Amino acid sequence: MDSLHVVNLRLMRGSRPDSLFDDQLAAMTAARDDGLIGTVGLSNVTLPHLLHALKFIEIACVQNGYHPVDRSSQPVLEECTRRAIAFVPFSPLGSGSRGVGSALGARGVRPVAARLDCSPAQVVLAWALRAAPNILLIPGTASRAHLRENLDAAKVTLDADAIRDLSHL
Repeated sequence: MDSLHVVNLRLMRGSRPDSLFDDQLAAMTAARDDGLIGTVGLSNVTLPHLLHALKFIEIACVQNGYHPVDRSSQPVLEECTRRAIAFVPFSPLGSGSRGVGSALGARGVRPVAARLDCSPAQVVLAWALRAAPNILLIPGTASRAHLRENLDAAKVTLDADAIRDLSHL
């Protein structure tokens, strides 16, 4: 390949933009200007990072953690929605099937799934798809059956009770 369509700048520290972030943005801008990448994305950023970056470069997408149990990126999602920037939740099912950070293991998900006659994963993915029009999901899959299950999440209709129950996780 001569160039990559989009490359995400993933932050591993800090809640506010700093000189290192400025240097990283400058390197991404140079790579774009040199034709090595087509567009720039951000990953694991706060709202201040996004707003700061937008002063210098167009952002194609933001990839942050986001699911019913972890909505800490809600302000970033809302800003992306306002600006028509794609929002790609990483780990849209949480961190594994149970334990801290798991959306699948959260109390309330299984009863909603049983009532709607779908899997807990489909409920969580349907919730994310409903969260904003600019959401692009990339759930992992280990088999064709799992892939079909994930794709069928787009057919799940969350009723008012489901939305209420999931909003209290």
